[in-house]
Amino acid sequence: MASIHANGHGVRHAVARAVATANLEPSEAVFRVKRARVELDREGRVARAEVSIDIEAARPLAEWSPAERSGLVNPDGAHPLMVWLPGDPAAGVAPFFMDILAVSWSRWLKRNEGTLPPGIDLFCPVTVLDHAAALAFAEDQGKQLPSLGQWRAAWGAAELPWGEVADPSCGRVGRPRYDELPEGGLHPPGPGGLFDLGAWLWQWLDDGRLVGGGAASQWPLAATPRPWPVGVRLVSPA
Repeated sequence: MASIHANGHGVRHAVARAVATANLEPSEAVFRVKRARVELDREGRVARAEVSIDIEAARPLAEWSPAERSGLVNPDGAHPLMVWLPGDPAAGVAPFFMDILAVSWSRWLKRNEGTLPPGIDLFCPVTVLDHAAALAFAEDQGKQLPSLGQWRAAWGAAELPWGEVADPSCGRVGRPRYDELPEGGLHPPGPGGLFDLGAWLWQWLDDGRLVGGGAASQWPLAATPRPWPVGVRLVSPA
């Protein structure tokens, strides 16, 4: 195991720099964000991030204990940029993998023809997909959109993944200021290793409803009318 510290303009950027120190790409690395913090500017936006990550060697999923798997990205080397989640046996939700980040324009444009909208960064989440397009992309990737049960299991029992009240250092809740689309992964991930849950981005479920862009008591929402913006995060069976 190697422990690496790095800075960046957001947590995702700092993690990418830390992984690069080990001569790895984020898509091939097995890592855990051990510590992360951000500094906010006067407008409440992330100005700087610091992270410490542990880099591990991939091994079969059965060789990790549940505690070792918790928050570990790509533990088996076969699920890039996804974390294993234990599900919720009491609710009939089996263990599963979930993307640590919503699908970005960079990821979308690798598989689809299109043009990056003006003023949008490649690492901003794709927010132009209706439910049918989101389902089609998931199928193309060999994955699925999450069920409500999977989303609740990933979210946890609190109103927000980090607790009961909004915290600007953990992510903005609700519509982005001035409708500006921030890139994904600016804020620290939650205990399970997932970025941006509870922050400004609503996301599609497999049944066409929406969750995630506010406290748990606000969702699920019907697809129409829908809040803005709406992104896509994929899951895969464990």
